[in-house]
Amino acid sequence: MKKNILKYLILLVLTINSTYSQELVPPIQNYSPAEYPGASQNWDIALDEKGVVYTANNRGLLVFDGLSWELFPLQSQSIIRSVYPHEGRIYTGSYKEFGYWETQVDGKMVYNSLSPLMSDFDMQSDEFWEIIAYKKAIFFRSFGAVYKYEDNKVSKVHDIVSTSLGVFQDKLIMAPRKDGLVYFDANEEIVALEGNQGILNEVNIVDIEAKGDTLFIGGKESLYTYYDGKFSLFWDNRLNDLLEKSELNHVISVSDKEIVLGTIKNGIINYNIDTGEFQVFNRTSGLQNNTVLGMSYDRGRLWLALDKGVDMMNLKAPIIFYTDNTGELGAVYDIQKYQEKYYLASNTGIYSFFDGTLKLIDNAEDHTWNLEVIDDVLYANHNTGIYKIVDSKFISIESRTGSFSIEKVNEEANKLLISSYTGISLYDKKDNEIRELGAINFPVKNIILDGESIIWAAHPYEGIYKVFHDNFKDLEVKKIQALGGKANFNPKLYELNKQIVIYVNDKWFKYNPFQDDFENFNELNVFGNSQLIFEENADYVFANSENGSIIITDLKDNKIVISSERLNNRLVRSNENFIKENDSIFYITLNDGFARLNLNRLKAEDANQWISTPYLKEFSDELQRYPLSESPVIPYKTSRSITLKAGLPVSEATGLKYSLQGEEVLNGSFKDGVLNFRNLKHGDYELELNAAGSNKENASTKKFFFSIAPPWYFSVWMKTVYVLLFISTIIFIYWLNKKKLRKHQLELEDKFEKEHSERLNRIEKERLMNEIDLKRKELANTTMMAAKKNEVLMEIQGELNKDKSKFSNQFRLKHIMNKINNAVKNKDEWKVFETNFNEVHEDFFKDVLERFPKLTSKDLKLCSYLKMNLSSKEIAPLMGISVRGVEVHRYRLRKKMDLESDVNLTKFLIKNF
Repeated sequence: MKKNILKYLILLVLTINSTYSQELVPPIQNYSPAEYPGASQNWDIALDEKGVVYTANNRGLLVFDGLSWELFPLQSQSIIRSVYPHEGRIYTGSYKEFGYWETQVDGKMVYNSLSPLMSDFDMQSDEFWEIIAYKKAIFFRSFGAVYKYEDNKVSKVHDIVSTSLGVFQDKLIMAPRKDGLVYFDANEEIVALEGNQGILNEVNIVDIEAKGDTLFIGGKESLYTYYDGKFSLFWDNRLNDLLEKSELNHVISVSDKEIVLGTIKNGIINYNIDTGEFQVFNRTSGLQNNTVLGMSYDRGRLWLALDKGVDMMNLKAPIIFYTDNTGELGAVYDIQKYQEKYYLASNTGIYSFFDGTLKLIDNAEDHTWNLEVIDDVLYANHNTGIYKIVDSKFISIESRTGSFSIEKVNEEANKLLISSYTGISLYDKKDNEIRELGAINFPVKNIILDGESIIWAAHPYEGIYKVFHDNFKDLEVKKIQALGGKANFNPKLYELNKQIVIYVNDKWFKYNPFQDDFENFNELNVFGNSQLIFEENADYVFANSENGSIIITDLKDNKIVISSERLNNRLVRSNENFIKENDSIFYITLNDGFARLNLNRLKAEDANQWISTPYLKEFSDELQRYPLSESPVIPYKTSRSITLKAGLPVSEATGLKYSLQGEEVLNGSFKDGVLNFRNLKHGDYELELNAAGSNKENASTKKFFFSIAPPWYFSVWMKTVYVLLFISTIIFIYWLNKKKLRKHQLELEDKFEKEHSERLNRIEKERLMNEIDLKRKELANTTMMAAKKNEVLMEIQGELNKDKSKFSNQFRLKHIMNKINNAVKNKDEWKVFETNFNEVHEDFFKDVLERFPKLTSKDLKLCSYLKMNLSSKEIAPLMGISVRGVEVHRYRLRKKMDLESDVNLTKFLIKNF
């Protein structure tokens, strides 16, 4: 008792120094009604163990898996008023209806109504506003009664008008309207919570929340506690005064020290019960709506069901934001904490920021590039000159031209160097005098002092200059040649570890004093496209100009990336700035404000990132969905388009990637949680979903296996057919080849026989021709011999006829003459001739007679001689007549053959017979 009194006394003392600030706001993610398929109004919100968000929406159950929203309406189209995930089921309550949603094996959400179990109860017009698990049962609360669902049975606990349910010290607590708190005992009888509840008389209790040994009781206009058997009005009157105006609706515990109060009129109040500090976050802070109808908290993230939309606040984020929604502040270029106030340099002027109030410094309008505290004086490089701020007053040092930066010459001197729109000036603080360094008559964006005789100057458009001087007199200006082969546009000058470094054209160079030239700075070139915006004690901060991210690194193995999305895409590109307040707190300049970074918390978050586990919601082809717990086999004919829907609950993951391994290899990122594969080859596949944060060591993966069946022409039975066909084809080809081979062999044999026969015929023909030639020669010879013989005999006969008178024996002469005649007309010789002639000219006489049947044997004899191409002179002896007789015979023969006068008889017989 004394211990508790002491605790509350300490808290009361702490409230004396408590602050009320709402200028810095954690990241808020707005999900407007235009981004999800439901209605504007959301009544309740809850998360399951995976981190999936369920919202009771006017149009049904709204589900957010981290990548996409999906609406599941009730069949009755009723408004869902409450939602409660528990042990794989999503319980919801609506008008005269409650039940639960379950995910089927194929990922489809199906609603199971418990209304059929309530047929014995008259629910009248009950709407179920709250659901809670207690022991093994689920309790559903309406304004008319409380129902219990256990062992697949629904029972009515009691007719009671209750505004809230809760579990405290293993008791199910109820809040009857304006009648204190009660609980159900072992017999489910209503028992008043012990203690003096008079303080709760006429209090309209809207919510109760247990936090350790304390029960927070939310009245519509105030907050109460129940501790150690006593009811009390919450001790912080400021909070209760605020609640009286804001109208409390929900209470939720978010840590050991903090509670969040959701209101109807003023958003939420984040309250630290140890220190009494609190912040109000409402529409002005970035919420979509001030009416909070439901809240749920998970791993630092507070989800809000609003009267218009859904919001998520990361209460434990290491980065919080100040945003000027009026647009007056503009782009912030620099921030400095000076004399307990923050000063902001923006494109619209210089502002002081204190206790949540942003105020423009008088006469400090216009673009301001830089703020610098030197020797406890705040200097401002302004568009109209160089100024200092003293007691929030804007005091001019020199206003002839605008300035970019200011640097102290050394720790002892009272002199400052100022880079300006027209050159470099030397400012003597002691004498309050300023003079230009005359040899430099061009704009200088920033400067680096290198020893006692060199100034490095960066021209915003034309590169780097090296300025030699003697105590800032007798200046010699040398322009550095283009680095990397390009014009040195908008270079950045740095001094790192006493070495001059330049960043230009997305590359880093360092000065080599021994060669008096710049060379590639390879250690920093791994951060191409990134300019250095902060460096201290081996900690480096880069701003990536391509993707708008911030990189914090030690140039070794440690690296933290703050994405552009995490900074709400608000970096002032090419003019990023990172300002240190202490070893843990840093500021990042942004458009319309700035961000406050707790680096220690960021490093802890990066080292212990919670990456939610990706999961598959749907795997389907052109016709159907498939079970997600198995390795489905998709028919080839429906596999032309395969759709996958995946979820990645909100966490530190920066995105969801996939890798498909199998007959085809594909890699990429999910967009809006949907992935479509087209025309995959048949075969086995492994799909890996990978979620990773900025720290690549923390990752979460999910693997899914599936197969695409081969087309019918590659099925097992078709393969069997193909094998049989192949074997049959082989056999057929073998038979065909054998047949062809046999045919070819027979053809070769026939060809051989034919060639052999032809060769024999040719030989025989040649033999016959030789024989004929021989017989023709013999015929010619014998004929010529016969002709010669007859010619001789006829000459002898002629001689005898001349001198026959000289012969005494005329009888003997006559006998000789007869023998000569017989020898000339020897029939045996003719028969021999005829035989030989027929052998040479077969069927000659037959053919001649067939054509000329009137020819005599004598005519045939003449024809045969003419066939042999004998002249009349040669024929005459053979026929035993004179040459004249032969000519006459030839003439008669022509007549018999009816030949024209111009036809040569010999040629006619040779050609035609």
